[in-house]
Amino acid sequence: MRKKLKKLIIIGGGQFGILVSKIVQKSKEFNIIGFIDNDEKKFGKKINNIKVLGNDKKLKKFQKKKICVAIAIGDIKKRKLLIKKLSNNFIFPKIIADTCKIDESVKIGKGTIITNHSIILNHTKIGKFCLIGSANKILHNVSISNNCLVGGGSVIGSNVKIKPNVYIGVGAIFASKKITIGNDVYVCSASGVFGNIKSHSKVIGNPARSIPFFRK
Repeated sequence: MRKKLKKLIIIGGGQFGILVSKIVQKSKEFNIIGFIDNDEKKFGKKINNIKVLGNDKKLKKFQKKKICVAIAIGDIKKRKLLIKKLSNNFIFPKIIADTCKIDESVKIGKGTIITNHSIILNHTKIGKFCLIGSANKILHNVSISNNCLVGGGSVIGSNVKIKPNVYIGVGAIFASKKITIGNDVYVCSASGVFGNIKSHSKVIGNPARSIPFFRK
């Protein structure tokens, strides 16, 4: 008897959404029933042969129906709002590309997405609703809290602790040492992080230095 696939909605019809849809299609675990995207120009059209159902308001139709949702957008603030709004009404599966190499001791929270060719070493913890881009290397004993995004090609050294709502741009490098990245931090692409970063900060450069940043 053929296994019945779980129904899945992907929030975000941009590049992250397309990437996630391809990973899901390859896994054959879910039946993708559509994208949710706030760009009206996309409504009714197809992305990767999947229909765009409409904006966030369309999600009300699917509440309490055991529908799975994948949040595939890169804006940390929008992600935070969606998580708060949707958490009690939908199922958030872990989605992990089959090209990843993840040690069996790694703990991963619900709603987290890990894309192609990422490597995660032993005794690392990744929280809920994170988005880990392609070809990342996350070494041992790393702690990444909820709703963090790690851009592709980044390297997070061992013993690094990352608090909630942190955005890490592509190609960032974190030294292997006991350093803490505060909550609501924005790390620009290609930055080199060698020490603690205070909460509500934005850093850039190698070595990373603080620049003005205003996020509520």
